[in-house]
Amino acid sequence: MGYYSRLKTGFVLSIASVRVLWLHPKLALYPLGSAITAAVFMGALLGPLFLAAGTSFGAVELAVLFVVYLGTTYITALFNAGLVYSVREVFHGNDPHVGDGLRAAAGNSGTLLIWAFVSAVIGIVIQSLESRGEIASQLVAMVFSFGWTIATFFVIPVIVFQDDVTARSMFTDSASTFKETWGETVGTTLGLGIVPALIVLPGGALAIGLLVLSENLAMVVIAITIALAAIVLSMLVGGVITGVAKTALYVYATEDIQPDEFDRFDFDSMFETDGGDSAKISTGPGGLKNSNRGI
Repeated sequence: MGYYSRLKTGFVLSIASVRVLWLHPKLALYPLGSAITAAVFMGALLGPLFLAAGTSFGAVELAVLFVVYLGTTYITALFNAGLVYSVREVFHGNDPHVGDGLRAAAGNSGTLLIWAFVSAVIGIVIQSLESRGEIASQLVAMVFSFGWTIATFFVIPVIVFQDDVTARSMFTDSASTFKETWGETVGTTLGLGIVPALIVLPGGALAIGLLVLSENLAMVVIAITIALAAIVLSMLVGGVITGVAKTALYVYATEDIQPDEFDRFDFDSMFETDGGDSAKISTGPGGLKNSNRGI
Protein backbone atom coordinates (compact mmCIF):
# COMPACT_ATOMS: atom_id res chain seq x y z
CA MET A 1 0.00 0.00 0.00
CA GLY A 2 1.49 3.32 -1.10
CA TYR A 3 1.78 6.49 0.94
CA TYR A 4 -1.24 8.21 -0.60
CA SER A 5 -3.30 5.05 -0.25
CA ARG A 6 -2.47 5.02 3.46
CA LEU A 7 -3.36 8.70 3.68
CA LYS A 8 -6.73 7.89 2.13
CA THR A 9 -7.10 4.93 4.50
CA GLY A 10 -6.51 7.22 7.46
CA PHE A 11 -9.18 9.62 6.19
CA VAL A 12 -11.68 6.76 5.76
CA LEU A 13 -10.88 5.65 9.30
CA SER A 14 -11.51 9.21 10.47
CA ILE A 15 -14.94 9.37 8.85
CA ALA A 16 -15.96 6.03 10.37
CA SER A 17 -14.65 7.21 13.76
CA VAL A 18 -16.67 10.42 13.44
CA ARG A 19 -19.76 8.24 13.00
CA VAL A 20 -18.98 6.60 16.34
CA LEU A 21 -18.60 10.02 17.96
CA TRP A 22 -21.84 11.22 16.36
CA LEU A 23 -23.74 8.24 17.78
CA HIS A 24 -22.01 8.48 21.18
CA PRO A 25 -21.14 12.15 21.82
CA LYS A 26 -20.39 11.41 25.46
CA LEU A 27 -17.04 10.03 24.27
CA ALA A 28 -15.91 13.65 23.86
CA LEU A 29 -16.03 13.95 27.66
CA TYR A 30 -12.77 12.01 27.87
CA PRO A 31 -10.51 14.48 26.01
CA LEU A 32 -12.44 17.36 27.56
CA GLY A 33 -11.99 15.97 31.07
CA SER A 34 -8.33 15.27 30.35
CA ALA A 35 -7.69 18.84 29.22
CA ILE A 36 -9.50 20.40 32.19
CA THR A 37 -7.89 18.12 34.78
CA ALA A 38 -4.41 18.61 33.31
CA ALA A 39 -4.90 22.40 33.24
CA VAL A 40 -5.98 22.46 36.90
CA PHE A 41 -3.07 20.23 37.87
CA MET A 42 -0.56 22.42 36.02
CA GLY A 43 -2.01 25.60 37.49
CA ALA A 44 -1.92 24.22 41.03
CA LEU A 45 1.79 23.36 40.77
CA LEU A 46 3.19 25.94 38.37
CA GLY A 47 1.32 28.96 39.74
CA PRO A 48 3.03 28.96 43.16
CA LEU A 49 6.31 27.92 41.52
CA PHE A 50 6.49 30.98 39.26
CA LEU A 51 5.33 33.29 42.02
CA ALA A 52 8.05 32.00 44.35
CA ALA A 53 10.89 31.50 41.88
CA GLY A 54 10.45 34.41 39.52
CA THR A 55 12.76 33.92 36.57
CA SER A 56 15.37 31.70 38.26
CA PHE A 57 15.11 27.93 38.17
CA GLY A 58 17.05 25.65 40.47
CA ALA A 59 16.96 21.94 41.19
CA VAL A 60 13.68 22.18 43.13
CA GLU A 61 11.96 24.07 40.33
CA LEU A 62 13.19 21.61 37.72
CA ALA A 63 11.95 18.72 39.87
CA VAL A 64 8.53 20.36 40.07
CA LEU A 65 8.50 20.80 36.30
CA PHE A 66 9.22 17.09 35.88
CA VAL A 67 6.38 16.26 38.27
CA VAL A 68 4.11 18.48 36.16
CA TYR A 69 5.24 16.69 33.00
CA LEU A 70 4.71 13.29 34.62
CA GLY A 71 1.35 14.27 36.11
CA THR A 72 -0.10 15.66 32.89
CA THR A 73 1.11 12.61 30.96
CA TYR A 74 -0.49 10.33 33.54
CA ILE A 75 -3.77 12.25 33.45
CA THR A 76 -3.84 12.03 29.67
CA ALA A 77 -3.11 8.29 29.81
CA LEU A 78 -5.92 7.68 32.32
CA PHE A 79 -8.54 9.45 30.23
CA ASN A 80 -7.29 7.81 27.02
CA ALA A 81 -7.54 4.43 28.73
CA GLY A 82 -11.12 5.21 29.68
CA LEU A 83 -11.84 6.26 26.10
CA VAL A 84 -10.54 3.09 24.46
CA TYR A 85 -12.41 0.97 27.03
CA SER A 86 -15.68 2.77 26.23
CA VAL A 87 -15.06 2.49 22.50
CA ARG A 88 -14.58 -1.25 22.87
CA GLU A 89 -17.89 -1.40 24.73
CA VAL A 90 -19.52 0.33 21.75
CA PHE A 91 -18.01 -2.24 19.41
CA HIS A 92 -19.48 -5.01 21.58
CA GLY A 93 -22.94 -3.45 21.25
CA ASN A 94 -23.02 -1.89 24.72
CA ASP A 95 -23.84 1.67 25.73
CA PRO A 96 -20.63 3.34 26.96
CA HIS A 97 -20.59 4.95 30.39
CA VAL A 98 -17.87 7.40 31.33
CA GLY A 99 -17.83 6.16 34.91
CA ASP A 100 -17.17 2.59 33.76
CA GLY A 101 -14.39 3.76 31.49
CA LEU A 102 -12.68 5.72 34.24
CA ARG A 103 -12.97 2.80 36.66
CA ALA A 104 -11.41 0.54 34.04
CA ALA A 105 -8.60 3.05 33.65
CA ALA A 106 -8.13 3.21 37.43
CA GLY A 107 -7.86 -0.57 37.47
CA ASN A 108 -4.77 -0.22 35.27
CA SER A 109 -3.40 2.82 37.11
CA GLY A 110 -0.11 1.19 38.11
CA THR A 111 0.82 0.18 34.57
CA LEU A 112 -0.36 3.53 33.24
CA LEU A 113 1.89 5.28 35.77
CA ILE A 114 4.88 3.28 34.50
CA TRP A 115 3.96 4.27 30.95
CA ALA A 116 3.58 7.92 31.97
CA PHE A 117 6.97 7.94 33.72
CA VAL A 118 8.80 6.45 30.73
CA SER A 119 6.92 8.76 28.37
CA ALA A 120 7.78 11.81 30.48
CA VAL A 121 11.49 10.91 30.56
CA ILE A 122 11.54 10.33 26.78
CA GLY A 123 9.65 13.56 26.21
CA ILE A 124 12.18 15.54 28.23
CA VAL A 125 15.06 13.90 26.34
CA ILE A 126 13.46 14.82 23.00
CA GLN A 127 12.81 18.39 24.13
CA SER A 128 16.38 18.77 25.38
CA LEU A 129 17.66 17.66 21.97
CA GLU A 130 15.30 20.01 20.16
CA SER A 131 16.32 22.94 22.36
CA ARG A 132 19.93 22.70 21.18
CA GLY A 133 20.85 24.87 18.27
CA GLU A 134 22.71 22.18 16.35
CA ILE A 135 20.98 20.80 13.29
CA ALA A 136 22.31 17.32 14.08
CA SER A 137 20.63 17.33 17.50
CA GLN A 138 17.33 18.42 16.01
CA LEU A 139 17.51 15.72 13.36
CA VAL A 140 18.23 13.09 16.01
CA ALA A 141 15.28 14.39 18.03
CA MET A 142 13.02 14.18 14.97
CA VAL A 143 14.01 10.60 14.16
CA PHE A 144 13.79 9.58 17.81
CA SER A 145 10.36 11.19 18.19
CA PHE A 146 9.10 9.43 15.06
CA GLY A 147 10.31 6.05 16.29
CA TRP A 148 8.81 6.66 19.72
CA THR A 149 5.44 7.49 18.15
CA ILE A 150 5.49 4.23 16.20
CA ALA A 151 6.50 2.14 19.21
CA THR A 152 3.82 3.58 21.50
CA PHE A 153 0.82 4.17 19.24
CA PHE A 154 -1.07 1.14 20.63
CA VAL A 155 0.32 1.24 24.18
CA ILE A 156 -2.98 2.28 25.81
CA PRO A 157 -5.09 -0.47 24.17
CA VAL A 158 -2.40 -3.01 25.09
CA ILE A 159 -2.50 -1.89 28.74
CA VAL A 160 -6.29 -1.81 28.94
CA PHE A 161 -7.14 -4.96 26.99
CA GLN A 162 -4.34 -7.42 27.76
CA ASP A 163 -3.66 -9.35 30.93
CA ASP A 164 -0.24 -9.56 32.60
CA VAL A 165 1.18 -6.52 30.80
CA THR A 166 4.78 -5.80 31.74
CA ALA A 167 6.85 -2.65 31.26
CA ARG A 168 8.55 -4.33 28.31
CA SER A 169 5.56 -6.04 26.68
CA MET A 170 3.50 -2.85 26.53
CA PHE A 171 6.07 -1.39 24.14
CA THR A 172 6.91 -4.54 22.16
CA ASP A 173 3.24 -5.45 21.64
CA SER A 174 2.38 -1.89 20.65
CA ALA A 175 5.26 -1.69 18.18
CA SER A 176 4.42 -5.05 16.59
CA THR A 177 0.79 -4.01 16.25
CA PHE A 178 1.76 -0.82 14.47
CA LYS A 179 4.16 -2.65 12.18
CA GLU A 180 1.62 -5.31 11.23
CA THR A 181 -1.22 -2.86 10.62
CA TRP A 182 0.42 0.22 9.17
CA GLY A 183 3.81 -1.00 8.02
CA GLU A 184 5.71 1.62 10.02
CA THR A 185 4.53 4.55 7.88
CA VAL A 186 2.99 7.86 8.89
CA GLY A 187 0.57 8.08 5.98
CA THR A 188 -2.42 6.64 7.81
CA THR A 189 -1.61 8.61 10.95
CA LEU A 190 -1.57 11.83 8.96
CA GLY A 191 -4.87 10.80 7.39
CA LEU A 192 -6.42 10.74 10.87
CA GLY A 193 -5.55 14.43 11.16
CA ILE A 194 -7.50 15.52 8.09
CA VAL A 195 -10.88 15.83 9.83
CA PRO A 196 -9.53 17.95 12.75
CA ALA A 197 -7.75 20.13 10.17
CA LEU A 198 -11.01 20.59 8.27
CA ILE A 199 -12.50 21.91 11.51
CA VAL A 200 -9.75 24.26 12.62
CA LEU A 201 -8.76 25.75 9.25
CA PRO A 202 -12.12 27.32 8.30
CA GLY A 203 -12.54 28.62 11.84
CA GLY A 204 -9.05 30.09 11.78
CA ALA A 205 -9.61 31.66 8.36
CA LEU A 206 -12.88 33.22 9.52
CA ALA A 207 -11.22 34.55 12.67
CA ILE A 208 -8.35 36.07 10.68
CA GLY A 209 -10.81 37.66 8.29
CA LEU A 210 -12.75 39.22 11.14
CA LEU A 211 -9.54 40.51 12.71
CA VAL A 212 -8.49 42.13 9.42
CA LEU A 213 -11.89 43.76 9.00
CA SER A 214 -12.42 44.55 12.68
CA GLU A 215 -13.28 48.12 13.49
CA ASN A 216 -14.06 47.73 17.17
CA LEU A 217 -13.24 45.60 20.20
CA ALA A 218 -16.40 43.54 19.87
CA MET A 219 -15.30 42.09 16.50
CA VAL A 220 -11.89 41.28 17.92
CA VAL A 221 -13.51 39.38 20.80
CA ILE A 222 -15.77 37.50 18.37
CA ALA A 223 -12.79 36.60 16.18
CA ILE A 224 -10.79 35.30 19.14
CA THR A 225 -13.83 33.35 20.38
CA ILE A 226 -14.31 31.70 16.98
CA ALA A 227 -10.63 30.77 16.78
CA LEU A 228 -10.60 29.28 20.27
CA ALA A 229 -13.84 27.39 19.65
CA ALA A 230 -12.44 25.91 16.42
CA ILE A 231 -9.23 24.85 18.18
CA VAL A 232 -11.07 23.26 21.12
CA LEU A 233 -13.55 21.45 18.84
CA SER A 234 -10.71 20.23 16.64
CA MET A 235 -8.80 18.90 19.65
CA LEU A 236 -11.86 17.13 21.07
CA VAL A 237 -12.80 15.53 17.76
CA GLY A 238 -9.18 14.65 17.00
CA GLY A 239 -8.68 13.04 20.39
CA VAL A 240 -11.83 10.91 20.06
CA ILE A 241 -11.33 9.76 16.47
CA THR A 242 -7.73 8.77 17.13
CA GLY A 243 -8.84 6.68 20.11
CA VAL A 244 -11.72 5.17 18.14
CA ALA A 245 -9.55 4.32 15.12
CA LYS A 246 -6.76 2.65 17.08
CA THR A 247 -9.30 0.73 19.18
CA ALA A 248 -11.12 -0.44 16.04
CA LEU A 249 -7.85 -1.71 14.55
CA TYR A 250 -6.79 -3.37 17.77
CA VAL A 251 -10.14 -5.04 18.42
CA TYR A 252 -10.34 -6.33 14.86
CA ALA A 253 -6.80 -7.66 15.06
CA THR A 254 -7.24 -9.42 18.39
CA GLU A 255 -10.97 -10.31 18.47
CA ASP A 256 -11.88 -10.42 14.77
CA ILE A 257 -14.74 -7.96 15.35
CA GLN A 258 -15.59 -5.49 12.59
CA PRO A 259 -17.69 -2.70 14.14
CA ASP A 260 -20.89 -1.73 12.31
CA GLU A 261 -19.63 1.84 11.94
CA PHE A 262 -16.66 0.47 9.98
CA ASP A 263 -18.70 -1.78 7.67
CA ARG A 264 -17.33 -0.03 4.58
CA PHE A 265 -13.73 -0.25 5.70
CA ASP A 266 -11.48 -3.08 4.49
CA PHE A 267 -9.57 -4.06 7.61
CA ASP A 268 -7.91 -7.03 5.92
CA SER A 269 -6.01 -4.73 3.57
CA MET A 270 -4.18 -3.30 6.57
CA PHE A 271 -3.07 -6.71 7.81
CA GLU A 272 -1.61 -8.06 4.59
CA THR A 273 1.94 -9.31 4.77
CA ASP A 274 4.44 -8.99 1.93
CA GLY A 275 3.30 -12.38 0.68
CA GLY A 276 -0.32 -11.24 0.51
CA ASP A 277 -1.48 -13.22 3.54
CA SER A 278 -3.47 -11.66 6.33
CA ALA A 279 -1.53 -11.22 9.58
CA LYS A 280 -3.36 -11.08 12.87
CA ILE A 281 -1.77 -9.87 16.08
CA SER A 282 -0.91 -12.25 18.88
CA THR A 283 -2.09 -11.09 22.27
CA GLY A 284 0.65 -12.95 24.10
CA PRO A 285 0.31 -15.48 26.89
CA GLY A 286 -1.93 -13.25 28.98
CA GLY A 287 -4.60 -12.91 26.31
CA LEU A 288 -7.31 -10.26 26.25
CA LYS A 289 -9.06 -9.04 29.35
CA ASN A 290 -12.76 -9.71 29.60
CA SER A 291 -14.69 -6.66 28.42
CA ASN A 292 -17.43 -7.37 30.98
CA ARG A 293 -15.43 -7.20 34.17
CA GLY A 294 -18.31 -6.04 36.33
CA ILE A 295 -16.72 -2.72 37.11
